[in-house]
Amino acid sequence: MSINPLNFALDAYASIHLITQGYITMKKNIIPLLILAALTGCASPATKEAMLINSETIQTVNPVQKGKFTVAAVTGGKATNPMWTSQVSQENFEGALKESLILAGLTATDANGTQYKIDANLVSLEQPLIGLTFDVVSNVNYRVYKDGFEKVLPIKATGTATFSDAAVAIARLRIANEKSIQNNIAEFIKQLGKVAEIQ
Repeated sequence: MSINPLNFALDAYASIHLITQGYITMKKNIIPLLILAALTGCASPATKEAMLINSETIQTVNPVQKGKFTVAAVTGGKATNPMWTSQVSQENFEGALKESLILAGLTATDANGTQYKIDANLVSLEQPLIGLTFDVVSNVNYRVYKDGFEKVLPIKATGTATFSDAAVAIARLRIANEKSIQNNIAEFIKQLGKVAEIQ
């Protein structure tokens, strides 16, 4: 049986065209899925360890105030839904605040009731919806008090995470959350040191 060169060439071209078109279609379908996988995932909550104050903050502590405080009540925050966005839980915020005060040397070592008490309410966490750079703004009201004294310190702080911190958006948001709370606690300690009545 003889093969018509023209028909063979046309059949070969058609086969190659179909394969090529299939490959292009596959690429068109896969690329968005790869991008989606890179940008999403399971959300994880801000960790207590990443929200602790750093050594620079410790160096700014007012030495006269050391050993004078205890954390009484912490409210606010919310649990993280793995299918949604990273959040700061009340438990981890409370842990970060308490351990930060210990690191700063501000926590009272006795229980004689003469220390100042601190209440903290995580009022809000303002998060971006999209972007390569995430700025998260935390608003916390701190109340410092004891018999005959009360001082409220509303603190607003920003935490920033860029693409270099995490390529995956959902992880980048968690880092921004952590930095925001870390900066918030640091600013609280700084403002606390300026309260003239506690010297």
